[in-house]
Amino acid sequence: MHKGSGVREQDLVARARALSHSVDPLLPRLAPSCPPERFERRRAELDEVREAHEDSRRLERLARRGDPLARAYAGLLRFALEPEAPVVATFALPDGEVSYAPLARTDREAEVAVQQYDDPARLLLGYIDWARKGYHFFAGRRTLWCTGPENRPPPEFRAEKIAALPYRLGEDPAHHRFDCPHLGSGETRPFLEVDWAGAETAFRICRRCAKDDRHLLSSLSDGTASPDPSSEFAVRVDLNVRCGGGRDCVHADLPELPRSLRRDYELGRLSDARLIDAYLSEIRPRIERAPRPTFVARGVCYGADLEKFLDALGPSPAERRALHAVLSERPGYFEVDEPSASRALERLWADHAEAILRSILDDPETVRRWIDETRAAPGRVAEVLKRAQRLSDERETLGALPRYSRLAREAAWVDHVAREFRTHREAGAERAILQSLPREGKERGLAFGFLVALGRGHAHAWQFSPTEQEFGQSLSERAHLLLAAPAAEYHRALDRLLQLAGVVDWGAPAEST
Repeated sequence: MHKGSGVREQDLVARARALSHSVDPLLPRLAPSCPPERFERRRAELDEVREAHEDSRRLERLARRGDPLARAYAGLLRFALEPEAPVVATFALPDGEVSYAPLARTDREAEVAVQQYDDPARLLLGYIDWARKGYHFFAGRRTLWCTGPENRPPPEFRAEKIAALPYRLGEDPAHHRFDCPHLGSGETRPFLEVDWAGAETAFRICRRCAKDDRHLLSSLSDGTASPDPSSEFAVRVDLNVRCGGGRDCVHADLPELPRSLRRDYELGRLSDARLIDAYLSEIRPRIERAPRPTFVARGVCYGADLEKFLDALGPSPAERRALHAVLSERPGYFEVDEPSASRALERLWADHAEAILRSILDDPETVRRWIDETRAAPGRVAEVLKRAQRLSDERETLGALPRYSRLAREAAWVDHVAREFRTHREAGAERAILQSLPREGKERGLAFGFLVALGRGHAHAWQFSPTEQEFGQSLSERAHLLLAAPAAEYHRALDRLLQLAGVVDWGAPAEST
């Protein structure tokens, strides 16, 4: 306690004078469902005090007996008759400390309710004991309501709470619910739900939206008083998995939010985000001890069906081979937060990098080198996987083409350009042509023919003589056919182009040697 200032003294006197005219500010607004008898008795006791507002001795007596709120009221009116610098005391509330002047023989909540009657949340303190005995109170910005035994909040109060929500939630009238954008769009993510029974409305936020400095429960329950607050605002956390694993799946029987965590949250010791995380940490060991393979992708459980799980990830053929090679041998629980093959491979990389790359590449030296690269730069896993996929695709494409021995110079040059086209398309072929263009020889005419076939002849014509251009034009159709030929027709298309270019004895497939 400490001595209050002159400003505090003047404020208390002003409030006492305002209340000397009417006791209405000390009484809540009653809903039709609220029995008025008890409030009429309190009004009568308050009016008895008000009638004595100029009688100091009578006020002193009234400040020692009767209704707690009436005693606090009498103490304030008596103080106004003989004002002096008041003694100020404080005590803690969930929203911070509150101060008051002890002016009567009554409880501190009643003192605060009378001395700060113009704040509905402070006036509510004078009715907490009534709430414990069966009444429901709602302190809005301007009004304190009482609905009696009925727990339904006044529409104005509900509207105020929804307008002041700490998250951007969308209403789902069909399900009497407000959801964060992710849950509202049907995403399966872990979520926190606060179910306001009286309002017949639930409020849900997923882990992605939940913040470490927000508390959904307190934003809804602050300003309310009821016989059993825990039942009025039910709290739960849900893993939110759409399970297709059957009755024996680990998701079929998950525990509810432990009472200790719920209590810590209700007391404000845990934020929204920390409550969700604490629950997930609580159940994670149980989930990961699943006795059979269990595959989950962003909240959808495929049980032990690996093929359906891989279908959901949308992998390329090489990614599917890699995932199948690792997951078919991996027991227990495996989950990815997004239905993405690359995300799954990144999760598996640390322990299964060699198996992943070996399923894509049959080149031990390259596999070892790339694994070493990712150890030095862990963020490059996705890049390495793309490179492995690309290299695998290139080798598969080139492996379908015939191999040659004893190629003539012109034939080797044409074969090089055609293979670059198949692995790096138009840009790769154009780059190969320009980088390997000789100063003289039939390759120059062949080069211009390829450029015309690629639609790039006009852009590079200045590099070729009129004779080379004319020769190249005559070869462009055959060059186009070579670039477009399927693997089985590659040799024939190559031979026809070289024959037309006058390269007769140009080589043979390696198998015929």
